[in-house]
Amino acid sequence: MTGGETRYAVALSGKQHEVVIGPGDAVTVDGRRYEASLASAGAAAGHSLLMNGASHDLLARHAGPGAWEIEADGRAFAVEVLDERAAAVRRLSGAAKGPRSVPSLKAPMPGLVVRITVAPGETVAAGDRVAIIEAMKMENELRAAADACVAKVLVSPGQAVEKDQVLVEFANQAAAP
Repeated sequence: MTGGETRYAVALSGKQHEVVIGPGDAVTVDGRRYEASLASAGAAAGHSLLMNGASHDLLARHAGPGAWEIEADGRAFAVEVLDERAAAVRRLSGAAKGPRSVPSLKAPMPGLVVRITVAPGETVAAGDRVAIIEAMKMENELRAAADACVAKVLVSPGQAVEKDQVLVEFANQAAAP
């Protein structure tokens, strides 16, 4: 590691990524370099991420050790972030092979359920569309954070929902042999 760099192992939509922050405004994701800066847009509004000249709205909520719920440009993601040391400990201990709970799908903002695209018992893959929520006259696609089985659908189209309301609960999918 060179001076001014910090390395992370990031799990997003069922895929592992190596992220290196620094030096300066440099961010490298899986070997691809970007120029990035982050500015606060106020506590309620979140942040503005400027990446290679393109601006993105970004909200991040801490959801437990290493776990984050991220909303970027109206799309919600569950993300696990481990620093270089924690990732190495997990690899050595074999903890990465153990079962992990799949986070419930929560409304990232207050809105109206437009569509639910899954049913209980159905299997989804990381990144599959699960629901569409309308907020501020924009439709926001909500996607599965990991491979899972739909356990319960707790809302229906036309229903108003509050921020962080659970929409769909998942069960872990059995690991393939």
